[in-house]
This record gives sequence, C-alpha cells and structure tokens, in this order.
Amino acid sequence: MFSKELVFNVKGKEVRVCNNWIRGIKLYLDGDFKDEDKRLFAFSGKTLLSANLGEGVILEVVPVSATFTVEMDAYLREGQTRTLAYSSYQRLSLKEQRAVGDAA
Repeated sequence: MFSKELVFNVKGKEVRVCNNWIRGIKLYLDGDFKDEDKRLFAFSGKTLLSANLGEGVILEVVPVSATFTVEMDAYLREGQTRTLAYSSYQRLSLKEQRAVGDAA
C-alpha cells in the first residue's frame, strides 16, 4: 500500500527503483544495490539517487511529487548533457527511447 517499484532498462542495464514511505527509496542496477535515500518527503526536481553506468554516464533519479503520490523521472548525465531516460508518468518519444538504448 505504501510502496512503489519501478523497473526499466537503460543502456542495456536493468534499473529497479523501490520507494517505500517507511524504508525510503532504493536504487538497484542489474540487481546490485547502488544508492538509497531515507528522507520522509521527496521534493520535485532534486536528484535523490544516482549510479555510475560507466563510460562517463551517470543515472540520476528525480522524484516528481504530487498530492499523496510520487512519480519518478530518470535521466542520463554525460558531462553537461542531461537526457530523460525514463518517466513513470509520461511516455518517452521514440527519439528519446533510442537515445537511451531502449528501442531497436
């Protein structure tokens, strides 16, 4: 009831984000624990979790808060470039999917 799990693929890796009101939010990459945040409230726009994907690419997970729910956006950061890689509430365009390696 108070938890949400998101699973998606980025750059050939399985990403799992587990959000629980009591235990906080955790990030797993290919089944390996990478990061966590135990704050009670998540504020939109602030990166809560991150993981190094290699080759200078960082995965950043950002909450998008609404009343009584938290959705998530995930971005790939390469230097100064930040690309939307996943959204739990909006659909990525085919161009965005190709940029993060989700589409053939």
